[in-house]
Amino acid sequence: MENAEPVYNRFSFRSTTSMLWTVYFISFFCGMAQCFENVFLPEFKEFFHLGYQEQMYTMFAKNIPFLFACFVGSKLAIVGYKRCLTIAMLLYAAGTLLLIPGLSQGRYELLLLGFFLIGSGFTVQIVAMNPLLSALGPLDGKSSRLNFGNALGAIAQIIAPATLSFIIPAAAISVADKLPYMRSLFQVLGFLLIVLALVTLSLNDAGIQSKMEASFPSENTDSQKSLWHRPKVILGFISVFLALGIEASLFGFFRNYVESPGGGGLSAHQSERLFTLYFLLFALGRVAASWIQTRIRPSVHMAINLLAAILCLFFVVFGKGYIALVAITIIGFFISIFYPTLYAVATEGLGNLTGRASGLLTLGFLGCAIIPVLQGRFADSVGIHHSYVAAILVYSFVFVYVLRNASTETERPPLPI
Repeated sequence: MENAEPVYNRFSFRSTTSMLWTVYFISFFCGMAQCFENVFLPEFKEFFHLGYQEQMYTMFAKNIPFLFACFVGSKLAIVGYKRCLTIAMLLYAAGTLLLIPGLSQGRYELLLLGFFLIGSGFTVQIVAMNPLLSALGPLDGKSSRLNFGNALGAIAQIIAPATLSFIIPAAAISVADKLPYMRSLFQVLGFLLIVLALVTLSLNDAGIQSKMEASFPSENTDSQKSLWHRPKVILGFISVFLALGIEASLFGFFRNYVESPGGGGLSAHQSERLFTLYFLLFALGRVAASWIQTRIRPSVHMAINLLAAILCLFFVVFGKGYIALVAITIIGFFISIFYPTLYAVATEGLGNLTGRASGLLTLGFLGCAIIPVLQGRFADSVGIHHSYVAAILVYSFVFVYVLRNASTETERPPLPI
């Protein structure tokens, strides 16, 4: 009996470490899977004969499950963090595999259902993953684990578009030529996601649940009611909603824009390579922010990047050729910090209200479902170039919000995922 405790500790340590590295891999692999699924939006548009608004229904279907983020969060302790990751992987797999009959049968509703299931898996994953990254390890390494997990997702978004040039030959130009490769890719991704679900299911969760409960104790719900009387948090939610929505639009319309005559007239193969550069700059922006914001206040850094993004958007709307191509590409560097920095600004100094505020700010991902559809409708009316005027208006609003709260900022909180 005297040796039982040390054995349990070693066993618990091994299970915790295994879970942590599994979470890291999930962040990487699911980031890659989502990028593969979204990079084909122009092909979906052509194959199903869609308008820009109809193309963005995929973004709507993928992000509308964030409506249930707070519900998922309330059930984490009951279902278990490990089981939630298993559920997330199965939802991912089901959605990815459903894209195959959607393309084979030419049924757009099946494709949208597939993206809805993918988005549901993403919702469960992100709600469960952030607390796991925070708690699975020493307290003083929390920020490091969060940043490392975030970096893996960003790296995956760089690798995924780059590998398409090897998966799909340059000779495959039409959608009909690309379909067999797309279906095979989705089959492989779906199979690997099922394997990943089995891996999470097989991990022993000894000590994990108690560690999570110790890291995130219950809060006083009465004090949380005052959250709705804090304009900084409410306006922060609106800013996150709008900023993430525009970020999704920039992502979803990137290839449409650069392949349009006024945006450069690139081929699909060229636009995929430029898309890789866009994600590289996006990742570099996140990495640079983790260093810069240890030296200057996040609100100041945010304001500078907002001004730079607005300047880029003016060139996107009114520029042509190489100027437009450069502007739409480098904007990825500046917008990459918007969500984590807005999160930091909105939750700064909230104390035990931070958990509730985090749940509200997570709902801001609904902007990724709604804003791209609205911009798609706008693009159908005025053209893809002029539709980016909406982004200029959004970032102007966010700029005012950041300036308003800069004077109350007293610390440099660590960046979330």
